Amino acid sequence: MPTPRDLEPVLRQLPLFASLDEDHFARIARTVRVVKLGARQMLFQRGDPARHWYVVLEGTLKLAIQAPNGQEKVVERLTPGQSFGEALMFMAVPAYPLAAIAIDDSQVLAVPNTEIVSVLKESPEACFRMMAELSRRLHGLVREVEEVTLASARLRLVRYLTDLADGRAGSADVTLPETKQLLASQLAMKPETLSRIFRALTDEGLLAVDGRTIRIADVQRLRAAA
Repeated sequence: MPTPRDLEPVLRQLPLFASLDEDHFARIARTVRVVKLGARQMLFQRGDPARHWYVVLEGTLKLAIQAPNGQEKVVERLTPGQSFGEALMFMAVPAYPLAAIAIDDSQVLAVPNTEIVSVLKESPEACFRMMAELSRRLHGLVREVEEVTLASARLRLVRYLTDLADGRAGSADVTLPETKQLLASQLAMKPETLSRIFRALTDEGLLAVDGRTIRIADVQRLRAAA
């Protein structure tokens, strides 16, 4: 199990810690802990008291809304380096609005809210910088909501695939990091809608699909076909 000193490089890379002085940083570093999760293990449920926020160290997690009938809507997929739950520490009675579930074997860093809030009360500069970072992330989430609301299902899939191509030109092979069912939920469409779009793009000669491996015939042409 990593010690607080082992975790310092990870904490130093987080934007929310950028403004902390050495004493404040050391205080928080002493309180963090690593949580190990097996595949499909739940970290917290919707409505649980939000006593920590988290950073993904290894593996992949999903934030999801789970209905009583067992249906699930994936809101976000989290990979190493991403954090979640920070804004909840400022609520009067903080509770998680979503469930967090490991997609595969994972490790997350748990940061206690009480120590962070105590530090922010002592350092207005750190407080303002943290507010700026949270505002930046909020704007990013608003943009994602706009895309989900306004963009067509086909456009959302094309953008997702071209993002996976990561700036490559010409043909490119990409691998879906999640199952197609999870991908459909993430892109706010039904699995059958996703299948129809994949078939249409394949029929147009833009893609070849082999399980989770997608061969893009021409990235620029695919982007233009959205």
